Amino acid sequence: MKKLVKSLCLFSVSALLCCCTSDLFAAPPMSEVNRIKFNNNNNIPSKVLVVSGYGNQKFVKDLFNVIKHINVSDQLAGNDIVKLHIISSSGNPVPSLGISEQDAQAYVEVNPKFNSSDIWMQDCMELCSAQLNSGKLVPAVFDSNRGRGLGRLPGVLANMWDMVYFKNPSNAQSHGDYGGNLEVTPMDDILVVGDTITDECFNFFEANGYKDRIFKGNTRWLTVGHIDEYVSFIPTPWAPGGYSIVRADTAYALELIKNSPDSELAKVTTSDRNFLLKVKAVLNAQMKDPNAGKGTAEGDFIAMNYAINDIIEENVGMLKEFIKKTTREEREFEEVAWPSLFEGYGTTNPRRCHAFLPGVVNLLVVRDHLIVPATHIPGFDKAIEARLKAQGNKVHFIDDTPYHTSMGEIHCGTNALRDPNRTIVTKSRIRAVQSVRSRFQQIHRD
Repeated sequence: MKKLVKSLCLFSVSALLCCCTSDLFAAPPMSEVNRIKFNNNNNIPSKVLVVSGYGNQKFVKDLFNVIKHINVSDQLAGNDIVKLHIISSSGNPVPSLGISEQDAQAYVEVNPKFNSSDIWMQDCMELCSAQLNSGKLVPAVFDSNRGRGLGRLPGVLANMWDMVYFKNPSNAQSHGDYGGNLEVTPMDDILVVGDTITDECFNFFEANGYKDRIFKGNTRWLTVGHIDEYVSFIPTPWAPGGYSIVRADTAYALELIKNSPDSELAKVTTSDRNFLLKVKAVLNAQMKDPNAGKGTAEGDFIAMNYAINDIIEENVGMLKEFIKKTTREEREFEEVAWPSLFEGYGTTNPRRCHAFLPGVVNLLVVRDHLIVPATHIPGFDKAIEARLKAQGNKVHFIDDTPYHTSMGEIHCGTNALRDPNRTIVTKSRIRAVQSVRSRFQQIHRD
């Protein structure tokens, strides 16, 4: 708790520096705060945060259209409405985004106290919760201490929205401490991080609520090094634990490439299209000769992605065992494999890798809607949509080129303010569904 108290003490000064206001910080006093608790994709969101700057305005407009659709199609009202909270690079971005005044009033907020053109909204912070000594959960923010353009934003939001403020004790400004490397499982509250996290940050979480509840996956083979580049979690009422583990599957992607018509691959951007056509030819040649393409760029790409698949499968397997050990519960897991491809170096020991096609696992969950990077290959998008519809999710594909070309995707460029006390899938609903499934299985066994 000493580290927690020290972190919270920093707020009284930083809030005044970050936001010129006479309002008093209304978050609970330090003496009432027990621990940090991360929200998860099952918590109901009230705001989706994004930066509108030069080069990503089409993405922001497309994101707005999806947010509006979710509100209208789900007939959300009152506290259930989801708003797009925009950090503008300068001035009011709404007119240039082509959003009507009526829609803006209903579904948009423009931050009045902060401007930035730094588009990496997930990197600077994790919008989370603080658990009080009474057990009550209140809104909080974890400042990753990243610095750069959005460096002051966590303090500004803490002051604006009366949130408890936690700050990363590490001054390394390491990628491993960013929000994209901090994920949490729904229901069982296990923090999932990449092994690129700094010791100071890891120890802070252990000391403040996550002792023996942190799984550390291998992310050192990635250039950015974030766990959300290959694993995420989606609330799923009929899954034994109430959620699905979504993982990148490069072997599945290569299988889809091998069987894709040339006409589909022709829809990819020119440079990638020509390369993927060569990859397809090598994959088909390897059906007869496993050594086909060895030593070529296409052959090395294929070998590297198979090696990456082994890394991901091993880490997801270890994650499942960690969850069972931590929760002391023997259960099955719902696992969804999505086609993904990476580029980088090394055929047997991959390194400095990042997504070749838009990384679909790096998504945004809004209630039971999934906002997913468009791969621009029809076969890939159809496979993803089919698997998610089977789970009861609604899928929205968005072109996230401004992020993808800089080794990030939708999750990296957005953030979500979620209600720590409200969820889409409840434990009672999970128990009811599992009871029905158990009776069904018993009847068929008998």
